[in-house]
Amino acid sequence: MATVIEQTGRQTLLQKILHFSIIPKGDKQQAVRMRRFLMAFACYVLCSILAYISYLANIMEWHGMIGILLICCFNNIILYIIFRTGLNLRMSDPSLTAIQMCAAVLVIMYGMYFANESRAVLLLVYVIVLMFGIFRLDIRSFLFVSVFTLVTYGIDIILLYHFRSKDINFKMEFLQMVVFALVLVAISVIGGYISNLRKKLGKSLSVIREMSIRDELTGASNRRHIMEQLENERQRVSRGGERFSIAMLDIDHFKTVNDTLGHLAGDEVLRGTSNVIRNSLRSVDLYGRFGGEEFLIIMTQTDIEGAMICAERVRKAVEQKRFPSLGNDFKVTVSLGLTDYRKNEKIDTTIARADLALYRAKDGGRNRVKYDSVMYPESELTVLS
Repeated sequence: MATVIEQTGRQTLLQKILHFSIIPKGDKQQAVRMRRFLMAFACYVLCSILAYISYLANIMEWHGMIGILLICCFNNIILYIIFRTGLNLRMSDPSLTAIQMCAAVLVIMYGMYFANESRAVLLLVYVIVLMFGIFRLDIRSFLFVSVFTLVTYGIDIILLYHFRSKDINFKMEFLQMVVFALVLVAISVIGGYISNLRKKLGKSLSVIREMSIRDELTGASNRRHIMEQLENERQRVSRGGERFSIAMLDIDHFKTVNDTLGHLAGDEVLRGTSNVIRNSLRSVDLYGRFGGEEFLIIMTQTDIEGAMICAERVRKAVEQKRFPSLGNDFKVTVSLGLTDYRKNEKIDTTIARADLALYRAKDGGRNRVKYDSVMYPESELTVLS
């Protein structure tokens, strides 16, 4: 028994190792943050190589080079653990942009202390670090990191002046610091502006995205988007072996509403019916306007019995809906054609079968739900639909 448990534990550990991914797959935003971290890691690697080359060229002392390598390794191990375990999600900025930048600045500060006459070259590396702020930081945060950078540079100069005065030209270092401060201010303002612009563009893209997938009148998904969702559901079920059902819903006698009460009344009926459908479905279900007065409903993670209950709930809710502006006696009913998805069949085939069920519901007197379970030949479905 103990041997079996031990073997099971080893298999579980092996499976975890085999399925381990450097970049998490479950959270897209976290994956983006991890990619940015890996970009920063690449910069750390380049800095480490630069430190080693400087040591070989006798520009940097050996303990300076070793210190940079150790600090780079420590920073990246700690940050990777934070990102991989999700601890960063507890922070106000999950990307930890300012923290990562300040950590990199400390590495550069340490390297500059041992860089001798090549310190001016390392100032360019500061600029590379600040470029990462464009992803997230506003002007205020940019200025904070810039001030932190100047303070570390100032500490470097003070330490050099007191402990290695022969390696420093104080006037030249002071001039470099003044120029560097002006450059940092410019980068902070421009970088903060670009970052804010990116945020505004992101919000605009979200609005455009929402407009592209929504039916303007009813607020439901438009036909293109509901078909995309239907295809996604088909792929999910094909991988996992679950089931889902769909329903085609048609508003009864809708043309009569338009002809007798006008198109504004028809619009109100469409909006009201859409709201009822939305409120009657489960949170995991999907629906969209398929065209005209027709709606397509996707009932996920359910068999046909559960889908029938859901469809009946929608039908009754619409029947009970009142439209005061159209008259106290005005009432709307809907007919629904229901079917379940069959493994490996085309989506068009499933929709055609739901259409046939809808036709039977309307032909049978409307205001009812019909379920079609017959496996028609595909050619017959094409003709009938």
